[in-house]
Amino acid sequence: MRTDFIFSFLVHVILIAILVISTPFRPKVRTDLGEVISVNLTSLPASLQPQPQQKPEQITIPQAIEADEPEVSVPELATVTETKPVEKPKPKPKPKEPKDDTYRPKTEKGDHDQAGLPEGQKDVSQNLGSGSKFGGAAIDNASFDYPYWFVQAFGKIERNWSNPVYANRPLSCVVYFQVITSGRIIKTEIEKSSGVDAFDRACERAVKQAQPLPPLPGDFAEEILGIHLEFPYSPL
Repeated sequence: MRTDFIFSFLVHVILIAILVISTPFRPKVRTDLGEVISVNLTSLPASLQPQPQQKPEQITIPQAIEADEPEVSVPELATVTETKPVEKPKPKPKPKEPKDDTYRPKTEKGDHDQAGLPEGQKDVSQNLGSGSKFGGAAIDNASFDYPYWFVQAFGKIERNWSNPVYANRPLSCVVYFQVITSGRIIKTEIEKSSGVDAFDRACERAVKQAQPLPPLPGDFAEEILGIHLEFPYSPL
């Protein structure tokens, strides 16, 4: 089947080739163009010929001339030399004198043992009695002169006093308190601390627990008496 197809194809190719070769090729010339007019080309007169375009002239803009600024002479500044102030040697601090913590009760003015203390205060340490645990006492009102009252009041405070600490150095605490006419204590505070909180609290507690103190004498004109009482401690 395939062989017959190839054979048929070749036969057709050969026939087409024979037809092409046997038919001569002749170019066809058109004869229907009509009359032919001959034209001679001549050059145009010079007046009608296009003139070449002239290039526009370039306009040059002159650059502005900058005037030179006049030179100004600057006067030379004088050289200033800084001079550091001469530091004076600082004086050496004077050694501090050891602070005297010894409590001095306030007394009335004129007492040779308590000179320079505030006016109107009185030393009543002599009313503490022999063998007292207190180091000193003073009152704010110099007109209060009732020794028996001090013996009773200080004795009651002493019975409530108990030292809770043991130290290797002396201690001193001053408690300030106020007593009204009835003997009731209305104010208590640490006036001078010993530096040991437990010792200070025990001193203040001894005063508070002693109230009420004996009533103030009836012929005493004031209603309040302020007292400064020292609680000392000395190591064994």
